[in-house]
Amino acid sequence: MDLLKRLMGSASSASAPQQDAVKLSPEARLIQGAFWMLLGREAQPIELRDELRALHAGDRQAFFLRLLSSTEFRQGLAAWKAGRSRRPDVQREDAALRALGPDDWFVDRAYEFLVGRPADDEGRRHYVAALAAGDSRSNVLRWLSLSEEFERRHQDLSAQGGFIPRDTQLCELANPAKWDNPDWMTVLLDLKVVPADKASMHRKGYEFTQLIFGLGRLGRLREDVRVLSVGAGHEAVLYWLANHTGSVTATDMYEEGRWDAIGAMEGDERVIHRPQEYAPFPYREDRLRFLKMDGRRLAFRAASFDVAYSLSSIEHFGGVAGAADAVDEMVRVVKPGGLLVLATEYLLSGPPHEEIFRPDEIHALARRPGLRLLQPIDEAVYRRYEYGVVDLVKNRFQTPHMVLRMGDTVFTTVMMFLERE
Repeated sequence: MDLLKRLMGSASSASAPQQDAVKLSPEARLIQGAFWMLLGREAQPIELRDELRALHAGDRQAFFLRLLSSTEFRQGLAAWKAGRSRRPDVQREDAALRALGPDDWFVDRAYEFLVGRPADDEGRRHYVAALAAGDSRSNVLRWLSLSEEFERRHQDLSAQGGFIPRDTQLCELANPAKWDNPDWMTVLLDLKVVPADKASMHRKGYEFTQLIFGLGRLGRLREDVRVLSVGAGHEAVLYWLANHTGSVTATDMYEEGRWDAIGAMEGDERVIHRPQEYAPFPYREDRLRFLKMDGRRLAFRAASFDVAYSLSSIEHFGGVAGAADAVDEMVRVVKPGGLLVLATEYLLSGPPHEEIFRPDEIHALARRPGLRLLQPIDEAVYRRYEYGVVDLVKNRFQTPHMVLRMGDTVFTTVMMFLERE
């Protein structure tokens, strides 16, 4: 901390005299004018120092590009587009803009900074007259910033401005990075069934959203797509898909006394006859049907569906052998070129468990005949993250609910998107 104070002190003592010395220079005036006109604030001493060095090096155009490409400028532009002021203290901003120089100088600089060209005679006369009639200088900047000419220039200079890199991996372990992808989050919010904030992240919400996100990226959310769900219960994603695909067939054993009285009562067979009572939102009732069926022996003709998926169910079908039977059946009923989407339990550490698959067992399922994994599985997620583990025996309601413990066995979800060959 003492070192930091010394550095800050030396910077302040060095920069203040320098700023005083160059306050009236044309370069300093240009920089302060650009900061006020493009960002609505004055340049700080360190900013002024650094930009002066750039201008002295002949880097005038790069200086304007840095300001136009900044987050500050984009935020101010967005405020103007929304009909708001870009800064809370409008009077101070207008006073600072008026102090920059005569009206014709101001208009010329506004054209140079924003439009990237000298002001034409008609434009200069128009804006100088507007200022003389009492319009504010911030309004002149706003008008130029909202012009079609500036829009074209800004789009050309900063087409990807504000676009934050986002994780789009499909085949992976349940990945906290998805909560930072706004497109992915739009799907999660649209499901309306689990909290969307990152602190409440849950692997069930991850599975639902990742399924829809992947189907969308792979072009399978269409009116001509037939979807099969195996081990479906009455999950909210079924109702969502009924609103966005041609048809959805949900299959499960719906066994009395097994899954109908625990957890979310996903095996409640009453959903077969009264699916509307389990719907989390309005849905197209003619697009969704529920059938009692063993996922290892599907009563459908070959190549009946465009997509088949199962979310954290095949591990309950009798270990690896039962899961393999279910995968083979899904392969059979999906058309060539169709998709299989599988989410199941992935062992991270600890002793093996019949319903939690080791990495080699996961890969064996992905290599079942007739299947092609669309991309390598990102299995390094939890080598990158520091994470907490939810003990399912002590309290299964904890969040974040992404990595779980059953005894000494620690696991998470693995998601796989596969194509039927």
